[in-house]
Amino acid sequence: MNIASLMYHDVVTAGRPDDSGFPGPAAAHYKLDEQDFAAHLARLANSGQRFVRVDASPWATGDACLTFDDGGASAVRIAGSLSEHGMAGHFLITTSRVDTPGFTSAAQLRAIDDAGHVVGSHSHTHPAEISRLSHAALDAEWCESVDRLRQVLGHDVRVASVPGGFYSRAVAQAAAAAGIRYLFTSEPTVATQRVDDCLILGRYTLWRGMSPAHALALARGTDALRQRQWLTWNLKKPLKRGLRPLYHFVRREWLNAR
Repeated sequence: MNIASLMYHDVVTAGRPDDSGFPGPAAAHYKLDEQDFAAHLARLANSGQRFVRVDASPWATGDACLTFDDGGASAVRIAGSLSEHGMAGHFLITTSRVDTPGFTSAAQLRAIDDAGHVVGSHSHTHPAEISRLSHAALDAEWCESVDRLRQVLGHDVRVASVPGGFYSRAVAQAAAAAGIRYLFTSEPTVATQRVDDCLILGRYTLWRGMSPAHALALARGTDALRQRQWLTWNLKKPLKRGLRPLYHFVRREWLNAR
């Protein structure tokens, strides 16, 4: 089964990137200004393509998912905009940040859930490299996050995303053991796979400055943007795995310069 998923983060007022989500230039790279995001949604909504819940049944050919990582305070506004366009969103929450400045409150998460969107986990503490954690620490990250969301929402949580793009089979196995049945990674692909009882899905990333046409092309696969993200991702893999300090230094310097 092939499923196209788009990965967004926060939506902020122009010039105020730290109002929602994690602060700093690295995080700001993935935050869209309000007007730009509105243009993205309008383009996607007018395309005729459906953007549905990952647990929707049955799926139709061409259906896609919209995901929003971190759990920044803008999530409740994003959810409202999606509802106006008849779209479903997946809001993946860093649960240690709930009810803290710049992030969603428990009441807002319940409102998003009640509106028909998916509220899921983005781990508990958003570790820098979740794939390097011990099995016990992995279990704690997923179980604590899922349990806290269950207490907030009043029902089980079945959807999650991997923080920082550091996916491994052990990360997926721990998520599955915590009850996660759909796990979004940052790998730019429509291909899916199963690990234990969990469906693993890739995503295409949207960041600041990308146009509405880019968003639609990634959702539909109508030009070379998917292939470019896939190539860039796979060129970075050896650096991330074997030369982690250098990878983090280069990435930080590049983002700070933008």
